[in-house]
Amino acid sequence: MPDCNNLYERQAKAALEDRAKLIGELRSIEADVKLSGAEKRERIERIDRGVLRLEAEARDAVERGEREAEVRGLAERAGGLLVPGNGSGLPGESDEWRSLMPSHSEYRLISEGVPQDGGYTVPDQTSAKYIDALKAKSTFLRGLPAGSIHPFTSDTLSVPQLVSSTGADYVAEGQQIPTGQMVWGEVKFTAKKIGEIQWASSEVLEDSAIDQRRVIAENLLRDASLKFDADAFTGSGASPIKGIVSQGASTTLGTGKVTVTYDDVADAVARIEAANGTPSVVWASIDMAAALRKEKAAGSGVYQGGSPTDSPASTAWGLPILPSAFLPAKTVIVADASRIVVGIRRSATIKVSEDARFDSDQVGFKLTMRMAGVSLAEPSSAQIVKAAAS
Repeated sequence: MPDCNNLYERQAKAALEDRAKLIGELRSIEADVKLSGAEKRERIERIDRGVLRLEAEARDAVERGEREAEVRGLAERAGGLLVPGNGSGLPGESDEWRSLMPSHSEYRLISEGVPQDGGYTVPDQTSAKYIDALKAKSTFLRGLPAGSIHPFTSDTLSVPQLVSSTGADYVAEGQQIPTGQMVWGEVKFTAKKIGEIQWASSEVLEDSAIDQRRVIAENLLRDASLKFDADAFTGSGASPIKGIVSQGASTTLGTGKVTVTYDDVADAVARIEAANGTPSVVWASIDMAAALRKEKAAGSGVYQGGSPTDSPASTAWGLPILPSAFLPAKTVIVADASRIVVGIRRSATIKVSEDARFDSDQVGFKLTMRMAGVSLAEPSSAQIVKAAAS
């Protein structure tokens, strides 16, 4: 039977050797004065994707090798047949596998901008995967276009804001064109960290029938998305992140209108369009999302959104309906999401430590991310519709 550990080691080393070649290409591109900035960016981005792919392959091989070593160790401790190969199941074997991976300093050989913020060789594939997962779990982020999410590299994010622009007028032939005036301001965010640590014994991680490491990571991401969503929708006052409910234009329906209907959504769409906005998403409290999905045309019994096979539950006036448990009951938000700004200082990352509770043989999983507020360009871009209490 072939030695699996050696096989995984060869796979990891091969991926890292290919990665080293690509890093060499990155260095030569950075030093090539004949290339324009745009050409450098295009080539570096293409090579960087290859670097990240090879990094993932190497890590996958290392993780498989570690799991193989754990299985061997369990078999030996259980008194069963020894698994062929050099896997001893001892802690040192795991450390040996880790030594195959590049050090933190090696990742930062090439940097763009501020060195401590890394560069094209910083292994950000894991964090990219996690922010994608977080976006999938976060109802708020899922409704935003990519252009509304702004990564930044300092403790604060300043977003320029055009406050007013005046001066346009009719001009007679041969007359002087008037001078206009633009007044600029800014919206400033301060990065706020969301974090959580979960602990698991090594026995749980070894003996579980499921991949507990992945389960813990997924739960950490879910918790982080829920914490962010809570403030992104309804945060106000002393909340670290101010939500759009407190920033948008609010309309309360008259007495007797205890549910928000498609007609009310249509009115909100019109109000956004009247301010030259483009409605793109509907967020709804659980009760109002259910009401919109079940609304039927008068006298016909036909769902307003079309037949169930047309997915009426997912759209209203062509806009996606995203339910959120963090919106107050009887609340619907119709928004032009392109006018919403969210700052991300650090994407959601998960780190693992086997040392912090070394004496009790526990493994720690830590998630951290740094967000920097939610800002609405103008109140009219988020129409908050509230049904009457009775």
